[in-house]
Amino acid sequence: MTNMSFDQLCELFNYVPKGRPLDPKETAEILALSVDTLEGYRTRGVPLRHFSPPGSRIIRYAERDVLAWLAAGARYSTSEQAAA
Repeated sequence: MTNMSFDQLCELFNYVPKGRPLDPKETAEILALSVDTLEGYRTRGVPLRHFSPPGSRIIRYAERDVLAWLAAGARYSTSEQAAA
């Protein structure tokens, strides 16, 4: 992911923090994805960390993780590999 602070990530993406875990719909909106695509990422093991309380089917995402994952894909050229 990225070494940027949460405040820097928020500034980079002009994001106003909610201060709580995000549900899949909110996360999909930030990433400009459908909820189905986000679910597919989860099932295929795309490295976007998520949380599920034991014994529940609830899925939540940390705001910092979502913004850091988005920033990790930064490139200057289409031929350049994404940042690791």
